[in-house]
Amino acid sequence: MSFEGLYISASGIYANKKSLDTVSHNISNANNPDYVRQRAIHASSLYTQNTDGRYKMGTGVDVQEIRQLRDEFLDIKYREESETFGYWKASGEILGEIEMIFNEVTNSGLQKVMDDFWNAWSEAYKEPDSLTIRGLLHENAVAFTETVNHMSTQLDNLQFNLNKDILNKVEEVNTILKNISGLNKNIKMAEGYGKNIVANDFRDKRNAMLDRLSTLIPIKTYEKSTGEAVVSLNGRDIVNGEDINLIKVEQNKKGFGTIHWSDTGEPIDLKGKGELGGFIDCRDKEVENYRNKLDTLVRTIAEKINGIHMGGKDLQGKDGLAFFVSSGTNGDINASNIRVNPELSNFNKIALSKSGDLGDGEIAKKILALRKEVNKKEKDANGKPLVYNMTFDDYYRDLVSSLGVDGNMAKSIALNQEVLLKQIDDRKGAISNVSLDEEMASMLQFQHSYVANSRVMNAIDEMIDNIVNRMGIVGR
Repeated sequence: MSFEGLYISASGIYANKKSLDTVSHNISNANNPDYVRQRAIHASSLYTQNTDGRYKMGTGVDVQEIRQLRDEFLDIKYREESETFGYWKASGEILGEIEMIFNEVTNSGLQKVMDDFWNAWSEAYKEPDSLTIRGLLHENAVAFTETVNHMSTQLDNLQFNLNKDILNKVEEVNTILKNISGLNKNIKMAEGYGKNIVANDFRDKRNAMLDRLSTLIPIKTYEKSTGEAVVSLNGRDIVNGEDINLIKVEQNKKGFGTIHWSDTGEPIDLKGKGELGGFIDCRDKEVENYRNKLDTLVRTIAEKINGIHMGGKDLQGKDGLAFFVSSGTNGDINASNIRVNPELSNFNKIALSKSGDLGDGEIAKKILALRKEVNKKEKDANGKPLVYNMTFDDYYRDLVSSLGVDGNMAKSIALNQEVLLKQIDDRKGAISNVSLDEEMASMLQFQHSYVANSRVMNAIDEMIDNIVNRMGIVGR
């Protein structure tokens, strides 16, 4: 007598129960954004063959594995595009902050202050002996210096804040690397108990961390046969199983944090990718670039005006002084240290006359003419370049225009990348997200199959009962 039919039905009951458990797990995680839906994969068990080999008979069903429904190609594509998105999103936000510092959207930026400054020289040319006009000129010159001082301070503060953001991002990267290492250990231990055991929930957490890590730095990943993930940066492993190579921060000459390999101490070049790369490039390149342009403008204006003003005469007939001076120790004038010469608070010492006559405003006229003068290729006394081949107004407009173009380009690329990531994420979601309607349909399917297998088992049980207990008892 064979009881194989009972075993076949029992395998069907077990397989459908496992499928119902999986459906229940899916429904429970329907609102978990990191969860990837799962399916119990069924496969027929090995056949048995009778003694004379005339036929084979199935032995039921096995649950091969609990499989995640995900497309690994989309995961790789999502992480590749996240690197670019992270970089340009960070760059766009920071360039927007630089635009706010220059504040040319409103009518109260540096251009308005410079207009008032040049207009004050125009009035001084008309009435060179008026102390009121001289006071107005001095006031507008002070407004110019205070404005560029404030802009330079804001750029300093922006760099300082970016440096703090960089340190925070490095700490976040290292925390994620440690967590991935821990999950690698958990996955390896869980799957070591048998080939059909898959630590899918641990994988979901690890994949979510890899997605976030790819936004921060450019990474490449693959999975080893043990289930452990290997994560590399610039071709070097930063996670391999439980081993990690954290990012180390060192200070450069400016006191800013720079990133290095913790094992060798070599600097790391993120090559313009990831949020961390965006913050570093903006701190070290973009902010410095626009600060240098502002310094060049301020230095050139000071150099040109000083040269003319020192060739004039004040109201007392004395030689003119430097109109602008540096508050620094080396005498090099830039946006951070430019000041109106304190001695010119005595308005009589402002040199507007070429001849020394009270009504002579020739020096003021020459200084006013600087506004429309196209500057030649020159350097200041310290060998630093001055504004070249442009007027002061054109140079500043070019600076603001370049800032606007750079900012719009960064925001446009970030927006395009965001749309692309949304499309990829939607495709991932179509495969991996839990659909309650689909899960309900699967639940009914497995429930009916479970009941059918139970009825088959009951029928076989009744048949065996009849054979064992009722056959051959006639005539007793």
